[in-house]
Amino acid sequence: MKLKLQRQPLDTLLLTIIIMLMGLGVTTLLSASFSLAEVTYQTPYYYFFSQLKHLGLGCVMMLILSQIPYNFFVRFSELLGIFALLLLVLILVPGMAREVKGAGRWMILVPFQPSEATKLAVVVFLARYFSMNKDSIHKFWYGFVVPSLVMVLACGLIVLEKDLGGAIVVFVIVTLMMLAAGVRLWNFAFFISLVPLVMVLINIYKHRISRVISWLDPWSAPQAGGFSIIHSFYAFANGGLFGAGPGEGQQKMFFLPEVHTDYIFSILGEELGLVGVIATCLLFLGLAYRGFMIARAAKNLSGFHTAIGMTLTILVPACINMCVAVSLIPAKGLPLPFFSYGGSSLIVSCTAIGILLNVSAQSQSAAQNDRLNMPLVVKPYVKSEHIGVRSS
Repeated sequence: MKLKLQRQPLDTLLLTIIIMLMGLGVTTLLSASFSLAEVTYQTPYYYFFSQLKHLGLGCVMMLILSQIPYNFFVRFSELLGIFALLLLVLILVPGMAREVKGAGRWMILVPFQPSEATKLAVVVFLARYFSMNKDSIHKFWYGFVVPSLVMVLACGLIVLEKDLGGAIVVFVIVTLMMLAAGVRLWNFAFFISLVPLVMVLINIYKHRISRVISWLDPWSAPQAGGFSIIHSFYAFANGGLFGAGPGEGQQKMFFLPEVHTDYIFSILGEELGLVGVIATCLLFLGLAYRGFMIARAAKNLSGFHTAIGMTLTILVPACINMCVAVSLIPAKGLPLPFFSYGGSSLIVSCTAIGILLNVSAQSQSAAQNDRLNMPLVVKPYVKSEHIGVRSS
């Protein structure tokens, strides 16, 4: 496939939403990580400047990918999938990774979490698969079994990497993509059989059991498993309606753990209050709306499925992170896209937005070409030598 690069129009609404999320994200990170960076690295701006570096790289990738036809990635989705799986296998090789908070990271060049890249690879692979098998999606084998095997392979390797949260994200993304593709609902009854497997995975590691118990009753262990949840509640309570003010939060002063990653949403709630929380949720809802509208307007099925998947790549971890912060679900170490500190998540999120921008641009170009190619209809009362002027 020959790669043709040409300047594509950028989706103004989507780009505006992303810029606002990025701006709010780095500002919140600066406030949340200020004290921690001062103590850990003797400079209060360590996490902030590191995040800016990752954000700059992510923005460059986003703009470049917005100009590369998404069909290029869909066409080579098998190669991308093999490469992602290879990363997941390499992470299991001794000496190729170290554990950070219980999850593997590849340390050959830079710290990177392979499960983040796997999300993108799975999305483009399924986008190609669903578009090529559009007439067989309603069949059990083509619509459910094959995509489920892809999901099980990816999630299984991610679980071996000790990243249960990443596996959950891939599971949810694939499930929602299957629903969007038209897979029959009764097929998903099979997932009920996976409940015992999930329970086994929870029981393998004691810290996962404690997370569930602490979620059900955090005050039963206020100095252990319930500590983070309780102090997250304190953060939202201190924030009230309008917040304590930017930089004025107290829970980031070594009360609430992981304030720059897992619980950064709690710090946002404390400093910006309910108004800031609602504004952030509205921005993510705006991203969801625009992403699904781009999917609806896509010029072909591969564009539709690609747009759906790339939108879910950001929305699923965002929803899980925010639900954990308010204790709607048990604690799981997942970043809040564009907010939490971490190069892997930020760069992958920017990559997803870049591809989504290109789907939008391709749709706009196709619509414009259709308008230009519309035949000129001359009404009976219009003179041929004066098009558009009524005959007297």
